[in-house]
Amino acid sequence: MKKAPAVFLAVILALCVPAYSEENGEVYLSVSKSSLKSVPKPADAVTLYIPRARSASASSAGDLLETGFPVLLRRTNGAAGLASAGMRGFAARQTAVLFDGMRIPADITGTVDLSALPAAGIERVEILPGAWSSVQGANAEGGVINFVSRSPNEGVKHAELGTVLSSYGGTANTVSFMGAAGRFKTALGAARDASSGFQRNSASRKESFTGKASLAVGKDGKLTFNALRNNSENGVPGGTPVPVEDWNGRRERSANSLTDLQRSSLGLGRVALDMPLTENSRYKLEGDSGVSRFFSHNAWSDELTRTLTNRAMLGFSFFNKAECGIEYEKGLLKSDTYGDHFRQNTGLFGQLTLAPLKGLSVIPSYRYDRNVGYADQSSPRLSVIYSPDFVWKFSAQAGRAWQAPTFADLYNPWVPAADRSPDLKPEHSWQTQAGVSAAFSSGVRASLGLYYSDVKDRIALDPLKSWAAYNLDSGFNRGAEASLGYKSSAFSAGLGYVHNISKGRTSGTYKLLPFSPRNRFSLNAEIKTSLADIRAKAYYSERQYTAADEGGLKLPSYLSADLYFSKTLDSFELFAGADNVLDAHYAQTADTVNGYYPLPGRVLKCGLSVRFL
Repeated sequence: MKKAPAVFLAVILALCVPAYSEENGEVYLSVSKSSLKSVPKPADAVTLYIPRARSASASSAGDLLETGFPVLLRRTNGAAGLASAGMRGFAARQTAVLFDGMRIPADITGTVDLSALPAAGIERVEILPGAWSSVQGANAEGGVINFVSRSPNEGVKHAELGTVLSSYGGTANTVSFMGAAGRFKTALGAARDASSGFQRNSASRKESFTGKASLAVGKDGKLTFNALRNNSENGVPGGTPVPVEDWNGRRERSANSLTDLQRSSLGLGRVALDMPLTENSRYKLEGDSGVSRFFSHNAWSDELTRTLTNRAMLGFSFFNKAECGIEYEKGLLKSDTYGDHFRQNTGLFGQLTLAPLKGLSVIPSYRYDRNVGYADQSSPRLSVIYSPDFVWKFSAQAGRAWQAPTFADLYNPWVPAADRSPDLKPEHSWQTQAGVSAAFSSGVRASLGLYYSDVKDRIALDPLKSWAAYNLDSGFNRGAEASLGYKSSAFSAGLGYVHNISKGRTSGTYKLLPFSPRNRFSLNAEIKTSLADIRAKAYYSERQYTAADEGGLKLPSYLSADLYFSKTLDSFELFAGADNVLDAHYAQTADTVNGYYPLPGRVLKCGLSVRFL
């Protein structure tokens, strides 16, 4: 093995001495691989705190991201269809998705379907845009999205039943339990959703289960268990034959396919042991296993594909300032069409938090990935965060991130051998970003982030060569993210704005990449009154195109808004409202084969939850 990783980890260990650090109580699972509790978040990171009524009205975890302004959400076939998220010009397969810190296994295209993740019980969503391969390894060029479920406080027991009715025959039922007594804590949840669907052949049903438990071990140790399971079945309308200019809420309900069907399941489990070694050091031993199963039926064939991921990690932390460790991952593909294949990767990582001055944190991190199948990858990163007081925070970061070729890139059976790229390389990028945020005592808060990504060997699909994967010469993403908000005891509101330009080239001049809206806005507001709590959100996206250089199909700009009312009466909570209350007729994605994938117009919802214990 090369000397660079060993030298870097040796430096990390040598520098692990006690240093002054202003404790801020922030613990972000996606920032640290071990049990560090003092890694500050950058100024351009975003945390969405999810009210219970909002998580109850959401169809899936993907719906919770609409006001997370760094995130570009794309959905097909309504609430039950594929939902994916990217950031800063990077697609879903370049974005790491976690649930309670567990990495969600992607499908053969590298995409994580957010519609498979339940919204019920989600307490907050941590969004860290930018290069995070130094912590998470491959496929974290765009950043990290971590859904965090609720956990009980000491001595608390809580049980809840909920039901929701919505337009198009939608029903959702949930049950949850949380308890903490002595050295043991647990949280369990289950949900079942069903709908007749907005379009023809879009009926769906979905069952999900989540569970986590922790047991205090010894003087200061912890043994934790996490589990996630989802089963779903839905029709696949495959877009609509109706031109987008003719959509009126009824016509686009026509479907390209009346027989296509898909069934999928997602299972993920993890066990972790976090124990002290000495007074100033700890170790964390963690293992998880996940499987994504996908069955599709159409007029031509039936196809079953499974992707399996097994991972193990041993990490060490020192003086609550440094961490290092080793992580092993093996992925398997089992498919009648794509064949049976595997890939495995071993990663060495290290991260150190230095605090040379009060309020100043300097955080170097590094990861070295040795992969079977292509060249080894190095992912250095340096972050500087300065908080001179309780109001202001400044941060600047620079680092390298990379994306591995997916199973579909490498083994697509529909691509003739002559069109395959003989030396498909991993994509990598060097990224710089800077941010400033302020939280004033008056309740006003604001943030501004700037970023630039220089991308090499960008992986794209060539429509002229049977959609074969190939490497672009180069590309770049640049843009700005800004937010302005206010919060008091009775009222809160937030406005987010994203400006992004993504271009790539194979020769000659740079061309605008597909699915790259230049301007997006998000707005959310909540007011508490004696009669009811009122919650509203709105989202605007500028036009985008399905092919480079503003080619292919044009996705028109759109504005969508939700409005909800909720009331709490002792142990009961009621809500009523509507998604897309303006009845906008729009699509977030399209392709040249099926055309546009319409999203529902106005969707009315009402719900009731009852708390016990």
